[in-house]
Amino acid sequence: MRAGGISRAIRDGDWELFSWDPQSGRTVWIMEEGGMTHVRTDYPVASLIEENAARRNATPDGWKGDYHHIASVPLNLLHDENTGLHEAFLHGDQKHVSRWLNDSDNAAWRTKEGNV
Repeated sequence: MRAGGISRAIRDGDWELFSWDPQSGRTVWIMEEGGMTHVRTDYPVASLIEENAARRNATPDGWKGDYHHIASVPLNLLHDENTGLHEAFLHGDQKHVSRWLNDSDNAAWRTKEGNV
């Protein structure tokens, strides 16, 4: 029996669907290769990227005031060890968070233009 009670495999190239969460849209895929099992987890982020772009376009320029919503980052990125974001938040490392948010590679997660 496969993911969600499906009796035939759902494939993405060499990857086979292992599980799917209909609420979050998260999918977990497995691939057997050379006696090893590889696991890949995909998270749908297209709608968040669209929401961030819409919010960014609707946000006025400037930094007057006390509160600015500057980003919406998926939880899987927050907890990804490669980003260092979770550790930075735990230790109050605002420089790391700012550097990460200001990096053009992470622009999709920004909801306000400018430098943090």
